[in-house]
Amino acid sequence: MSKFFFKKETHQYFLDDKELISVSRIIDNYLGFGYSHISPEILKNASNRGKWVHKLNELYLQNINQENIINNLLKKLKPVTNNINYSYCKKSLIFLQEKFKNKNNYEFIIEKPIVDSVIAGTPDLVYLDKKENKYYLVDYKTYACIDEDKLKRIKLQLTAYYWMIKSGQVGINISDKTYVYLTNKNVQEEIEIQITNELLLEWFKAKTKYFKGENKNGI
Repeated sequence: MSKFFFKKETHQYFLDDKELISVSRIIDNYLGFGYSHISPEILKNASNRGKWVHKLNELYLQNINQENIINNLLKKLKPVTNNINYSYCKKSLIFLQEKFKNKNNYEFIIEKPIVDSVIAGTPDLVYLDKKENKYYLVDYKTYACIDEDKLKRIKLQLTAYYWMIKSGQVGINISDKTYVYLTNKNVQEEIEIQITNELLLEWFKAKTKYFKGENKNGI
């Protein structure tokens, strides 16, 4: 049996001794997306905010039935981070509480890697709406704003996860409506992204471009 390993600190995926290609790497290669124009300090602060929001959301959804869970989480968070990160987390947690207020209607799959023989990726959240018997994909973002370039990247990322789940998990009824939960200092917003045939074709193009480039370089 093949052994899968996800190295979270470096966002690397391995199947046995073979490193898999991440969804993010394929998309960034396709779009020429990068962060070299942004100062290291800004990137570090943005990364920290994202990590705190992801972590607190994860802890909340894992303990959603626990009494006073949001207050308990925020009480523990306050001494170990700054006011900006605290406010982002609080905003996001209150949104989740309202979004999933009928909590017994849902099941949550939190940051579980999706893997095929070559590619891997990790959706932030996949939840089952028991009434609909349908799964929904969610990605958390803490961007100050989502411009056209970021939106294109997000759409392809969600499309990749959607396709990998749909093609690899037989019998799972996954919705073609996917969501971004955007948290920043100004807003907490749910953005719906519909997976279309055009987006699926673009994901296939991104994969083709990546692997053609590998072959050309003799890798």
